Amino acid sequence: MQKVKLLLVEDDEEDFELFQDTLDEISSYNFEVTWANTFKQGIAKIESEEFDLFVIDYILGAYSGLDLCQEIMLLSKPTPIILLTGKGDQAIDEKASDMGVSNFLIKREINSVNLERSIRYSLKQAEILAALKVSESKYRAVLEQSKDILFIANTNCKILSVSDSLESITGYRPEELGENGLLTLVTDEKLRTKFKETILAQKSILSEKITITCKNGDIKTVILTCNYQDTYNNQNFLHGVIIDKTDEIKAQRNKLVYEKLESTSRFMRTLAHEVRNPLSNISLAIEGMEAEEEEVSPYLSIIKRNSGRIDSIITKVLNSAQIEEKAFEPLNIIEIIQKTIETVEDKAKLKGIELIVKLPAEPLILPLNEEQISLAISNLLVNAVEAIDDNKDGIIQVYLDGTELIISDNGPGISKEDQSKIFEPYFTKKTNGIGLGLASSLSILKAHQIEIDLVSDLNSGATFKLKLPLNEA
Repeated sequence: MQKVKLLLVEDDEEDFELFQDTLDEISSYNFEVTWANTFKQGIAKIESEEFDLFVIDYILGAYSGLDLCQEIMLLSKPTPIILLTGKGDQAIDEKASDMGVSNFLIKREINSVNLERSIRYSLKQAEILAALKVSESKYRAVLEQSKDILFIANTNCKILSVSDSLESITGYRPEELGENGLLTLVTDEKLRTKFKETILAQKSILSEKITITCKNGDIKTVILTCNYQDTYNNQNFLHGVIIDKTDEIKAQRNKLVYEKLESTSRFMRTLAHEVRNPLSNISLAIEGMEAEEEEVSPYLSIIKRNSGRIDSIITKVLNSAQIEEKAFEPLNIIEIIQKTIETVEDKAKLKGIELIVKLPAEPLILPLNEEQISLAISNLLVNAVEAIDDNKDGIIQVYLDGTELIISDNGPGISKEDQSKIFEPYFTKKTNGIGLGLASSLSILKAHQIEIDLVSDLNSGATFKLKLPLNEA
């Protein structure tokens, strides 16, 4: 038999006794009844004890039962309430229902049957509401703690509910996305149209790889899964998940480039060894002929000069492709950047390019290899200088944004297609380049645990973002 701890707030003792007698006729519950005969006594009991059920008279002297109901809502955990009145009043009934009162009984009509039914329904309703709150709490915890964007939206993609990760990943709050909701994020207009058609056809979108535009203009690669859900009341909705794959894809790309660079380096070392052996013999033969012959053929000087040129090209390629593990020491990266900028200033001035440098005066100490990090930054700066047209008012900006070193130019930009290959060995669009500058820069930055990202498009310049590691020196 279920035990029910009940608080009856009733200012009429006869009505209390009648109510108690009616409870005694109900055999399905074991009631523990506490009686409070005033509004203030009722408040005191609610504050000091916990109850399973409140039964409250509508008229309590200068107060009404609804006043006490309101206090219960503020002071107590969700507990069912039955309101008693001397006569039926629809207005009171509706107001009580709006406040969350479980049931409404007329005193003269109370008997053991309808009172038992009212208590049973009220307790069951409270049990269901408690279960719903637990489910809601679990659902809210999943939403708040998820690293992926979990969402529920209407059939127009307007967000109804979404995890907190929406703002951490995209920078947008739900209300900022407006009526188009999630479609606002989709970069490609054709893809937005395709998604609308899929949703109208009540079909699902499964693991679709797309790009989205964040509030700060960053482009991210995500995986979208979206399902159409029918409901019995025709208030159909969408639910799904957006998984940010940007860092994972970038890491995979960098790993692939790094592996290609290592493979290239091994190949070049082997090739250099095979070429330099006969080249050394040619050089020795030329020196011998110059020493023995009184009159040296002019062709020897051509052979000697081009042998030297071949040796120089081999050295240059090896230096560019070589991945070395060198010693790191605590150094001020701000000072190294400033020194590196000085080495490209003259080249920039000759092309009429303005260098805008905004770096903090205070040092930023990081574990670095000065030679390598200078080479990596120099490659980025030289690329920016060479990319800008001679007839354009070129601008290159170098500044620190939080923990990111930004190198930005107003050159012709880089197409989306080329961006996927820009760090690969031997990819270049320069007529006199070998395509190892950015590839070697990537390997150097990787060794320094510095992440590099490119933001660009055709005719909109290029911006390299170098995310510096936390100070570990």
